[in-house]
Amino acid sequence: MDSLDATMRIREPADPAPDPMREPGMLPPSELLGRAQAFGLLRQLTRRSFLAGSVLGSLGLAACASNPETVALPLAEWREPPMPPRSPEPIAPEAVAAAPSEPAAPTTVEKPGTKPGTKPGTKPAAPEAALPWARPRLMWAGGAPISGLLNPMLPVTCVTIHHDGLEELIWSARTEAVAARLEHYRQGHLARGWADIGYHLVIDRGGTLWQGRSIRWQGAHVQFHNEGNIGVLVMGNFELQTPTSAQLATLRRVISDLRATYAIKRGRIYTHKEWEDAQTACPGRRLQPRVEQIRTALKA
Repeated sequence: MDSLDATMRIREPADPAPDPMREPGMLPPSELLGRAQAFGLLRQLTRRSFLAGSVLGSLGLAACASNPETVALPLAEWREPPMPPRSPEPIAPEAVAAAPSEPAAPTTVEKPGTKPGTKPGTKPAAPEAALPWARPRLMWAGGAPISGLLNPMLPVTCVTIHHDGLEELIWSARTEAVAARLEHYRQGHLARGWADIGYHLVIDRGGTLWQGRSIRWQGAHVQFHNEGNIGVLVMGNFELQTPTSAQLATLRRVISDLRATYAIKRGRIYTHKEWEDAQTACPGRRLQPRVEQIRTALKA
């Protein structure tokens, strides 16, 4: 945790103007997600295998780096290190039980057998991850968000794709390495005065989807354009690395599921650099064209 006392912080800034694509009567994201889950439209979390690799070392946070002139090696000399075969990595029950989680918030959900949105019923925990098949934040987060600084997530109108842009690269998809990387993002974002990790979803090098910030809260990933904007981070520096085939396959699924769940138009899937006033190379020269390919293949 950074040294800035929470009482000295201010709420994360809201956008200077509302998104013009927002329309009257749009439903909040938690309700849309609840409906999708009730209808069984999204797959649920299952255990996954991970690629072995080195444990994450010390990093210097430079998320979504703005300088494209940081390539350390010529393209012809750059090679991804060989990856060992996949092996199962079970989740220890005691680790899950001991891990921190976000404070629960009440939400209205429908009773079994009723049409969503018609008859308010019991109040279990609100949907947290923007997609329910993401690995939960309790598997990596070293603390809960600073709730007093968060802004509620308004109706969703768009998605923005990022890379992390860090000079210290990650190749591993092992649980401990990914968890350490996610916590490093969170700590760096706290140091900037934010309430939590800025992204809602993160895709690791093995293609596993992880929960970042709860969908109940506005993200902090595109300056002046965070309201109603779901932030998706593809883990790696794609000025220096190449996205894995597993990452790209998961990214396609994530974009498809987000569009279906939150009624997002095809033309509202952005990369960070595509925002008019963004000063960044994010998501990097080796991911940008792949996002464009995925977007072209989308149905209207």
